[in-house]
Amino acid sequence: MDVPLSHIGASGDRHDGIFRQYMTAFHRALVLVSCLFAPMAMAEELDSTVGKALFDRKWVQAPASTNAADGLGPLFNAQGCATCHKNGGGARFSAIGGVLGVAGFVVRLGDNEGNPDPNLGRQLQEHAIPGLMPEARIEPHLEQGADGLSRMLAKIAFTQEKPDPATRQEFRVAPPLLGRGLMARVAAQEILKNADPDDRNGDGISGRARIIATPEGSQLGRFGLKATAASIADQTADAAMLDMGLSSPLRPFPYGDCTKAETHCLANATGRSPELDGEEISRQMVEMVAAYVAALKPLPAKANPEGERLLSATGCTACHMPSLKAETGEALPVFTDLLLHDMGDGLAGAFPDGFATANEWRTAPLIDLAGRNGKRRFLHDGRAATLDEAIRWHGGEALKAKDLFMNLPKADQVKLIDYLGSL
Repeated sequence: MDVPLSHIGASGDRHDGIFRQYMTAFHRALVLVSCLFAPMAMAEELDSTVGKALFDRKWVQAPASTNAADGLGPLFNAQGCATCHKNGGGARFSAIGGVLGVAGFVVRLGDNEGNPDPNLGRQLQEHAIPGLMPEARIEPHLEQGADGLSRMLAKIAFTQEKPDPATRQEFRVAPPLLGRGLMARVAAQEILKNADPDDRNGDGISGRARIIATPEGSQLGRFGLKATAASIADQTADAAMLDMGLSSPLRPFPYGDCTKAETHCLANATGRSPELDGEEISRQMVEMVAAYVAALKPLPAKANPEGERLLSATGCTACHMPSLKAETGEALPVFTDLLLHDMGDGLAGAFPDGFATANEWRTAPLIDLAGRNGKRRFLHDGRAATLDEAIRWHGGEALKAKDLFMNLPKADQVKLIDYLGSL
């Protein structure tokens, strides 16, 4: 995607602040040249470079002197993408004095049909611009059950508005972003051919493809824990709006997740600008961040025939398919089928998400399991401290695979876990 010439070198332009801070005079010249003459590969690399600057940027409230980066909030969970996805990784966990700290933990809200809370919206925001109170103070913590498995819980203190009595709470942590570019390249027919919603082959696995209505027509959902987004750009725009309160042409909501009941939130200035498609971030900026995310490549997995054999023998590859094909026929090592599966009551969310039931989750790609940001936790809410614990949580359509793992000799369990940890 090209960078408009009007956004290069004009001292009063909103993008100029970004380019002054992140690019040398040589790079700015390169932008101009690439816009006119560069081949597609160079243009994509340029988008990724600028996208990283936007990904790492800390946004501020509007209006601001640094108006290239205003529009934050008024209520928000993070000041930038890198707050939750440092270096493209997932949520980061720490424990100080017995208190669990999580960078990238959110509380989603919905009723038994998945409708947002009328007072607090889709998600609790625990930060606010000066002069406003955040929606709540959130303290996540783990509690071990009699089965030896940990549950993620949270102490929530609401500051002003209270949730509707019908509202339920669902905890989520930021997943790693590595390999999303591979997932975007998977051919649609590859996903659809593996769907078996009625379990016609009788294997107990009934993956469902999620179809998303977009301005470009119906597309397959691939991104998000419940396959709610058809593209990285769509997922980026939703996160910008929901987590940071930044509007874009894909999510034209300058007050983010604020509701009509939150009049104190709606009374604040926005960062909307005609230079940015009438929003706080332009479609092009969203696409540049998406280009950066798509370029985040996982480390190639080392050959491990025994680990691969055990993954297949336990039935894990029925959903965590080692590779799916691109339109070109290239095998993409994604370790997912990109379908929704019922994972049982133990892993169920608190409410449905449109087409997806509370029990259904899109198969997680087995990528970055070692954790680019260091030690990580697993599953949608970070409850599992180890891969072994994550497997033991599997139920529903994955129950048979879990039982096969549990029945392996201990030495083979260790071999399989070691293999997964290398991915």
